[in-house]
Order: sequence, then structure tokens, then C-alpha cells
Amino acid sequence: MSSAQKSGNNNTTVEYLRWKAESGLSDAITLRRETAEDVLTAKRTELIETIATAEIESVRDLARQLDRDVSIVSRDLDILYEAGVIEFETKGRAKKPVLAHETILIEPIAFNGGIINK
Repeated sequence: MSSAQKSGNNNTTVEYLRWKAESGLSDAITLRRETAEDVLTAKRTELIETIATAEIESVRDLARQLDRDVSIVSRDLDILYEAGVIEFETKGRAKKPVLAHETILIEPIAFNGGIINK
């Protein structure tokens, strides 16, 4: 890659970061494509959607709402936690899964005629 291309990519990245902050996407996680392919399976995406939209009290409650085995849900949540997608709030002995960020973005991001890769 030439220095002009690198400079163009840097400018695009700066513009993107500025746009992201100004548009209210400051609370966003950006996952590499490879990570997203590994982490965001259909079942884990269902977990994310349920956490985002339903009243969840605990991991057990989440598993019950989705009619899934609690140990498998727990394992899937651990993977989402390791990727930075969710966090856990402790309520007594129960762990409540919550989204770590309002927005999940996946690279590469096409923005303003350029490609953003970390």
C-alpha cells in the first residue's frame, strides 16, 4: 500500500470516528469480521436480541424464556462476554446478562468511499 493510500485510509478513519461520535454511536463495539463469524451464531444472536428487548433477571431466566438448556446458554453468554458484546450484573447469587454496548458494528466498515479496518 502506498503512503497516499495509507493517508487516505487514515483520513477516512478519522472522519468515520468523528461521524460515529457525532451521530450518537459512541457506545459501540466494532468486531473484526472473523470474530463476528465465530461469535455471532444464530442462537447467540437470539440471546443478544432477547437481552436487548426482554426483561431478563438472570442467566437461568434467559434460558427459560428461550426454552434452552441453561448450561448451553451460559456457555454462549461466556463467549459473548469474552468478545465484549455483553457484561454481567450481579444480583445476589444471580448473574444478569446485559448488553455491554448499544451498537455492534462489524468490520470492514465501508464509509465515505473508504474501508475502515482496525
